[in-house]
Amino acid sequence: MSVIKRSAISLAANVTKAIISFATGILIARGLGPEEYGVFSFLLASLTALRYLLDMGTSNAFFSFISKKNRSRSFFYYYFSWVFTQFIISILFIAFIAPDDWVQRIWEGESRERVIIAFVAVFLQHQVWNMVGQIGESQRFTVRVQVINIAISIMHLIMVICLFWLDVITVEFIYYIIIIEILVATVVAKLTLPIEYTHEQVEPKTLFNEYWVYCLPLIPFGFLAMIMGFFDVWLLQHYGGAVEQAYYSVAKQFSSISLIATSSILRILWKEIAEANEQGNSDRMQSLYEKTNHILFMFGVVISCFLIPWTNEIILFTLGDSYSSGAFVMGLMFLYPIHQSLGQVNATMFLALELTRPYVVISMFSGIFSLLVVYFLLAPNDAAVPGLGLASIGLAFKMVVIQFVSVNFAIWWLSQHQGWKFSMVYQFISLGLFLLIGFGAYHAAYLLTGGEMPFLFTATLSGVMYMLLTGTAFYSMPWLLGMGHDEMKDYVRKFINKTINIVK
Repeated sequence: MSVIKRSAISLAANVTKAIISFATGILIARGLGPEEYGVFSFLLASLTALRYLLDMGTSNAFFSFISKKNRSRSFFYYYFSWVFTQFIISILFIAFIAPDDWVQRIWEGESRERVIIAFVAVFLQHQVWNMVGQIGESQRFTVRVQVINIAISIMHLIMVICLFWLDVITVEFIYYIIIIEILVATVVAKLTLPIEYTHEQVEPKTLFNEYWVYCLPLIPFGFLAMIMGFFDVWLLQHYGGAVEQAYYSVAKQFSSISLIATSSILRILWKEIAEANEQGNSDRMQSLYEKTNHILFMFGVVISCFLIPWTNEIILFTLGDSYSSGAFVMGLMFLYPIHQSLGQVNATMFLALELTRPYVVISMFSGIFSLLVVYFLLAPNDAAVPGLGLASIGLAFKMVVIQFVSVNFAIWWLSQHQGWKFSMVYQFISLGLFLLIGFGAYHAAYLLTGGEMPFLFTATLSGVMYMLLTGTAFYSMPWLLGMGHDEMKDYVRKFINKTINIVK
């Protein structure tokens, strides 16, 4: 199956999954309330950060190696053993080794039992299921993997609805259902993915050296990534409290809508780049990279710039008054995924090309700077080292600014290394243009309805105007998508022909 078809299938599946997950997240946030939802989000984010330390870059190495070519059963078994070892060591540390005061201090007063349940759920979701998806994508089973992903999302939504309807929704219950879902999905994947293996002999020492060369630069970065991920949410929980954590987490969840396209094709891009690099096909790598950068950036811009003007209405409609104070945070966070998409694409490029050392150096400098900035923004003015005490607003601001600077530096470095052209012009022009279109469509819709129509009707009217103006902008300036006029006309012609055939 071609890259375009696999990407389209993955995008469609991820849009479906995102809609389901979004509805589920709203129910969880409403059911738990700001205080408990803040705790739920803090545990999720802090334990996800711990994964970076445990993983040490091995999951990236694993996917790169299996994307180049098929591997033997023993190759997979060795990696499975490593993942299981991570799990056992972590459980032993949290459950038996770490003193009570450590657990209380690290997780801000949460019980050891709650932390253990959360860790199991997070590990299964982010480590085990991520591994299953990598294996499936490495052999181009995009459709089957995405079907299982959607099934997980539907199962999760149904179970959350039951908890919400019965009014028994708790942090523990949510983590329990995640554990059940991932275990069931992993068994289903094992039975339905016909993985092809080779008969090559794998020497443990040779395999260890292969991972060691790839992962050695990533080990210190894994430690720093863990600190960064944990430090952000811990400072917010410590200085701002669970409610501020909830505002930030809700804003981040809404902003992730703009990353649907990015998350849909990253593994596909990784597979194709790793294979093209193995074959020495530089032209194909450059074409895939430049088009992916432009298209994903514009996808994020188009969605975020439409949603930003509607921040207040979105919060009131979906979450209610209890979350209304987080409106400004959400508005800021809608800007975050725009450059996050570029960051994820470039991280994929660095890792697929096995440029782990420069990737780590760039990421570590960015991470250290991020740690200094976030403390200054979140710490209160009466702390030992005083800060601005901006709570969730400060964290959101840090995420947007640091992302912009670090991502563009990484793009510049990779472009220089590969001999490709570097330009930031399309970023500034597109962001300014679509913010203007977004606010224009927002005010035009209210002007036409007089502010007396229901929110969904007014938003739909605004959306229609926004999409018409967006289509006009892309057709007039196809270079925003990394295309020429002839290429754009060809895509439009194909789209019209397929639409006519469907109608017939």
